[in-house]
Amino acid sequence: MASYSLVESNFFGSENWCLKLQPSYKHGLLTGLSNGEIRLLDWATCKSLQNIKASETAINDLKVIDSDFSAGHLVSSASIDAVKVFDIRTNSCIATIQNESNSPFLSLDSRHGLLACGTELQGIDAAVHIYDIRKWDTPLRSLIDSHHDDVTCIKFHPSDVNILLSGSTDGYTNIYDLKQDEEEDALHQVINYASIHSCGWLSPKRIYTLSHMETFAIHELNDKSDELREPQPLDFGDVRKAWDCDYVVDIYPGLIATGKTQENAGELRLIPFKNEKIYTEKCFVIPHAHGDEVVRDIFISAHQSDMLYSCGEDGYVKIWKSTQGPLNTPETFWDYSEKMNVLGDDSKEAFTNLEEPLIIQKDLASTKPRKEKHKKSKKHSTKSRFRPY
Repeated sequence: MASYSLVESNFFGSENWCLKLQPSYKHGLLTGLSNGEIRLLDWATCKSLQNIKASETAINDLKVIDSDFSAGHLVSSASIDAVKVFDIRTNSCIATIQNESNSPFLSLDSRHGLLACGTELQGIDAAVHIYDIRKWDTPLRSLIDSHHDDVTCIKFHPSDVNILLSGSTDGYTNIYDLKQDEEEDALHQVINYASIHSCGWLSPKRIYTLSHMETFAIHELNDKSDELREPQPLDFGDVRKAWDCDYVVDIYPGLIATGKTQENAGELRLIPFKNEKIYTEKCFVIPHAHGDEVVRDIFISAHQSDMLYSCGEDGYVKIWKSTQGPLNTPETFWDYSEKMNVLGDDSKEAFTNLEEPLIIQKDLASTKPRKEKHKKSKKHSTKSRFRPY
């Protein structure tokens, strides 16, 4: 069992939660706050270099545009009123995205020249809107019939430009084949698990789901020949006892971050996670990491892996240094540079251009009438345990 020592910290006020961390290695570390600000922090000192006022309400999600962490200068934020895109070099807003139903935005992802935005349920709509980052005025595509509760997580497939994943408090994690024009055809696979806190890609064909009830599972991506067969997931169930925690912060390349609440002294644990095996006996422990408050996010620098950044509901962003050398965690879950066709579709269209999504290559504007929203059995869903508003 190893540990970390505190190097530096920045306090933004006890009523101002620090919610998200995103790297822009050339410029600094970005954090989103519950007062609607985005702060750019110095890597070494954690001091604020820049303050961007993005919203009057909490930053629900924060992403560097196109996942360009090395030199990227554009950052997007999701909040109740809009998704906004800022140029951190000039502290200027270059795009404001809203939707027709005025639904609050909860989740974001940006990769392959695209930005995907997920909304809160408004009426019968909880939508995913996809934008070309070269043109912000109208979405390339909107997926409006596939979720019937808040869209809490979105992830583009890092190696396949035409695959998108979304998770919701309706209990469903959806995988979309964006080569298909109609939403009903595009909905390639539906994983029925539980109210989703986080979901994503562990490998090109393996998907994790982490619920608000602290349950965790790993699922197989169906290819075209398997779409009627649902392989049994690797289901860990409620992980709180097995992982000695009260909540899971999130799943990261090479590790899982967990926390303990006030009753258990606010401990932050980093559990090594490799090849779908979880090594609880080798965890790194930071006692009282954010006092009695919940840890909201962590980040380990690709350039200095013995340094850990954490943020929490106590209003702090903190820098920690490992007392036993670097963690040697990977920067990504696998090598994202190799482009893939993970659904195994051997049609000519699938191989048109693996560098650019087909929804950019062809015009998907449709004049067809909107279909009635799918009727799915309503699962009990618990709203985010951490929502600051």
